[in-house]
Amino acid sequence: MTAEPPVRPDLSVQLPAQLPAQVPAHLPAHLTAQLPAQLPALGSAHLSVLLVVAEAGSFSEAALRLGLAQSTVSHTVRVAENALGVQIFQRGRHGAWPTAAGARVLAHARAAAAALHAMTLPSAPLSGTLRVVSCRSVIRQFITPALNAFGKLYPDVQVVVRDTSGEHDEIEALVRAGEADLGLGRLPMHPELDTRELLADEYLIIASAHAPPIRTWADFHRAAYIVCQEDCAPFIAAHINRSSQPPTPAVRLKDPQVALGRVAEGHGFTVLTGLVSVPLASHLRASSLPTPLWRPIGSVTRRGQQEVSPLIDAFRDAVLSPGALRAAAGRQAHLIRFGEEVR
Repeated sequence: MTAEPPVRPDLSVQLPAQLPAQVPAHLPAHLTAQLPAQLPALGSAHLSVLLVVAEAGSFSEAALRLGLAQSTVSHTVRVAENALGVQIFQRGRHGAWPTAAGARVLAHARAAAAALHAMTLPSAPLSGTLRVVSCRSVIRQFITPALNAFGKLYPDVQVVVRDTSGEHDEIEALVRAGEADLGLGRLPMHPELDTRELLADEYLIIASAHAPPIRTWADFHRAAYIVCQEDCAPFIAAHINRSSQPPTPAVRLKDPQVALGRVAEGHGFTVLTGLVSVPLASHLRASSLPTPLWRPIGSVTRRGQQEVSPLIDAFRDAVLSPGALRAAAGRQAHLIRFGEEVR
């Protein structure tokens, strides 16, 4: 049988000394969602051995170059072959050379080595302008408190924040039109946009502490419903209609604070999300709808924003990760579902 000719890879890339063999369990959800379900447990030591064996043409010469025992080199290659489920090297009296499957593995190994090396190089500081549009409750609770810290991390990045009176329609329109790079609002958004779930807060009945409790839909329809006429109003009305019957508003108002004032005076109740209604005055009471309803908040971007993508990624990591959001929520964290809890 004729042996396959040796394949000599280019080993111009220097590998880092160490690499974790397994993917960390604490990677952000938006990154782990893009990873295969199962990754081979291989690290930089395996890559180094594979590439040097291929270059040297034998296990013994590779052991000399690496300063390792030949048995260690042989064991490392076997571990890699078992992890990948292929024979990487053909062994013979005159040395070792890649099989056809091994040549493909080594091509990927060289790419992985280059990526690892790139991680060790200093990166150019981020700079530019990131335009963020968001509903006011998210700006107040999560964005504004984080801007100073983000500015210290990325002093050459200017974050321009724009608020909206609603939580969906205007945000969607501004991102689609290219007038904002990153939107934060109620999901779902238009299918041509990329969205990621971040958190959810509940729509709550806000009533006077002295008013009769609203526990059933019959109680709901008997009381005076003060509607906040933002773009959440149709969303809430559709939920009430599905659960009971169409609501009959007693008053329609634009400003949630005006609505809360009317509630405090005993003119009825309103429905607001937890983040909008906090801090709740002591003379008001919050309770779930008879059929609970949650507001899913997510980030929304246009596809193909190469110029601002690094800025968006940096902002997501520093401000919008589940840990950062939970820390920013503080005492209000019990009102919110984060990350995987949203589903």
